[in-house]
Amino acid sequence: MSNDDSNKLLGYLLGGLLIGPILAVGCPFLGLVIGGSLSTASNNYSDTPLGIGLVAGILAPLLIPVPLLFRPSTRPWGVGILIGAALTMIVLGGLCAGFIFPFSQESA
Repeated sequence: MSNDDSNKLLGYLLGGLLIGPILAVGCPFLGLVIGGSLSTASNNYSDTPLGIGLVAGILAPLLIPVPLLFRPSTRPWGVGILIGAALTMIVLGGLCAGFIFPFSQESA
């Protein structure tokens, strides 16, 4: 295996297994924290900063690796991060739907 192939494999693995999931989980929480801190008494505790922070936090993990896709040397990192973030969001979304469904059923 050549050095270039090992760098690609390292980019795919680290990006997909480590960096992507960290971004997919960390960015929405960071968006909630920043948006929540901007919702203050001076703006009557408006939900708008919180909503903007949450949307930005959800989109950020998918937009951060895009610049890495343009250069061939960083493309494996960008692809790995995108795959890791997308798969993490899909799995966590399915897990969330699995928790919501039982609570939405009426008990007789």
